[in-house]
Amino acid sequence: WLKLLLALVPLSNFQPKLVILSAMANKARAEALKKLREDWLAENSDAREEGVTKWQLNNQIGNAKAKTTKNPEDYDLLLDLAQSYGILDPCDKRCLNVCERLVLTGGANTLDTQRQGEAYYLYARSLFLADKFEESLSNLEKATICFKEKGNFKLRRSNNRALLRVYCALGRGREASERLEVALTLCESSDDCIMLYISAKQALEHTGNDRDKEILDDIWYVYLDTHPEEKGKFESYNETGMGLCRQFSTGEERTEEAAVDWAEVWQRLKDPEVWKEILPAAIEEMKTNSIIRTLFMLCGYLLLVYLVLMVSLAYKGKSGGAK
Repeated sequence: WLKLLLALVPLSNFQPKLVILSAMANKARAEALKKLREDWLAENSDAREEGVTKWQLNNQIGNAKAKTTKNPEDYDLLLDLAQSYGILDPCDKRCLNVCERLVLTGGANTLDTQRQGEAYYLYARSLFLADKFEESLSNLEKATICFKEKGNFKLRRSNNRALLRVYCALGRGREASERLEVALTLCESSDDCIMLYISAKQALEHTGNDRDKEILDDIWYVYLDTHPEEKGKFESYNETGMGLCRQFSTGEERTEEAAVDWAEVWQRLKDPEVWKEILPAAIEEMKTNSIIRTLFMLCGYLLLVYLVLMVSLAYKGKSGGAK
């Protein structure tokens, strides 16, 4: 039937539709990759020391550069320089160049095992941001071996999250879900596991594969069934988020209260409890709101002018009567 269809209908009739579908697929992939990059950049910003300024980071780069100039064969100092570039701006090409010099020359192999893993991880991140996903995956796998031998939970979790992003970029959603399952075993707090799931969910939302999303959700809900504390916190966050979405949704139908008549307004004005609630709030608003203060000052000036005019008219009236 396919041969008969191709014989009856020219292939040129399908080309415009194929071009449109290809353009849509490329756009979806570009959006997915952009989201994955943003996620990794946000992780770098969160890991940056709180309160540090750009001047301080540039100063760190200058100090690290001066040390490597004096000792060009010291690969520990070279890794410090690459990390300094990466902390300030992960997309900085100087970070990629220093990592290439460190890894491709074999200098990383002379470092301590954990430092080797850090070097491979940093190089993998720079490659990912440069759209070199296969090479990034290769270096992350090397970092996995190093961190397995010598590394803490935080490093292993970050490396697994990085593998998740690379697998998503390569369209390998099943492997990405497996990375999440491994990373969940390395969590040190309930917030860590929730952030891991959110990161994975956001990444796989852009792969376009519904089956991969189902696998991810299955892994997550199995984890929650065995961890009641995390389940309670996640459900609490979810309910709060849903409540905010309903509150700020523009398309949500809202129930309007019945119109208030004058009789009800008068009853409220006569109620002392209403004034007890209104007056403190009104006084506080007058203290903090410059517009209201200006209006009250203007009313005061007008009242003063009115009083002066009334007094002057009364005085003139008395003067005229005396004459």
